[in-house]
Amino acid sequence: MSDAPASGLGDLDSQDDLTPADGLTRRKFLLGGAVLAGVATAGAFGAGGLLGAPPAAAAAPPGMEGLPAFVPGTKLTQDQMRISFMGTCFLPRIAQQCNSVFVELGNGDSFVFDFGSGVSSKYVAMGVQYSRMTRVFLTHLHGDHMSDLITLYCFGPSMDRKTPLHIYGPSSDAGDEGTNAFCNDLYSLCKWHREAFSFLPTGLKGHGDGYDIVPHELPYMESGIAYQANGVTIRHFPAIHDRDGSISYRLEWKGLSMVFSGDTKPSTYMTRHARGVDVLIHEMVVPATVWATKNSGGLKPGDTGYRAALKTAKKVQESSHTPEDALGYILSKTRPRLGIATHFQVNDDTVGPAAKAVRSWYGGPFAIAVDGLVVTVTHSSMKAEFVDLDRFAWYPKPKFYPSAMLKPPKYDGPLAQLNDRLLRHVIPEKDYTKRG
Repeated sequence: MSDAPASGLGDLDSQDDLTPADGLTRRKFLLGGAVLAGVATAGAFGAGGLLGAPPAAAAAPPGMEGLPAFVPGTKLTQDQMRISFMGTCFLPRIAQQCNSVFVELGNGDSFVFDFGSGVSSKYVAMGVQYSRMTRVFLTHLHGDHMSDLITLYCFGPSMDRKTPLHIYGPSSDAGDEGTNAFCNDLYSLCKWHREAFSFLPTGLKGHGDGYDIVPHELPYMESGIAYQANGVTIRHFPAIHDRDGSISYRLEWKGLSMVFSGDTKPSTYMTRHARGVDVLIHEMVVPATVWATKNSGGLKPGDTGYRAALKTAKKVQESSHTPEDALGYILSKTRPRLGIATHFQVNDDTVGPAAKAVRSWYGGPFAIAVDGLVVTVTHSSMKAEFVDLDRFAWYPKPKFYPSAMLKPPKYDGPLAQLNDRLLRHVIPEKDYTKRG
């Protein structure tokens, strides 16, 4: 694997034009175009963004000003890889739900990486059908990375995911804590829901059932292949996060590549396995001092309780996460075509210092993600867009199956599981339907 960036993009190591011009806010510098100036694009990046291209939406969050608007449902060409950020924080926020990234390829394949709380609504608003969410790759089993799997599992089969849900994730030294055990527990937890919806067809003949879960447990201390089919290879390698049992992923397809770190302390696993990647998506967190103040309601040094808040923040970061300057160091060693920070608490007063810390090590294309950032990659171009998601979106048009392809429902009709004592209390339709 070469140390150099992908061909045709020039040397991204030293770009003197990546310094904010006088009069520009650092947050507009961060994602408005200049930070990504070294990437060949169709107008999404470059000096135009820095000089004040119109924002995609009036309510664009910090850093998204100036990016073109992405239209959900836009089709990929055969040579494109698209990465959509559905959840970009550990803290549930309106603009940043918990962690999830959706990767689509020009061959029709799609993959979900992590599925934290709140992201289901983002997938709906982005127009992603459940039938395209059959393969989920978990980096670890913290709630902010897997808790919306209940929604994906429970409601997929009542829509158009009529085949098993495949869940990939790390092993554990404790036999009852790895991905196999998690999937078994998820299956048991959702029994009432599963039975309640089984008056509908939930499976395809010869292809299993949408309420089946197929776990793929990956050894967390090893590097290896997690998935390989249709020209796509997804490799896993160790991450260092909180306790044993976390991994990162690298996806490769037709010479394009993406790494998703999940949560991890800075490590040589990453600098080795992410070298020369097209897009490196890596976690980053604010300094412990900022975390302590923001997460305590505004406590400052000298306030009662501040020292305890700071001590807690330092412990969390020491066990689990990558500081801002450490991410800059990692990017300087791996030299991706584009580095993207996620898991980061984006605010007007956090992105500027973060960019400065990263820039102390790294001068190449870099972005900080919020929900709705969409990056489309080919061998010769890279385009970033932002989507202002419809807050009142309905499910996207599902994939339809001929009735002959569907397995018969488990229960005969929607009232099959209700006892006669309850049914006697149902108000007849004739009593409330409009007359005349």
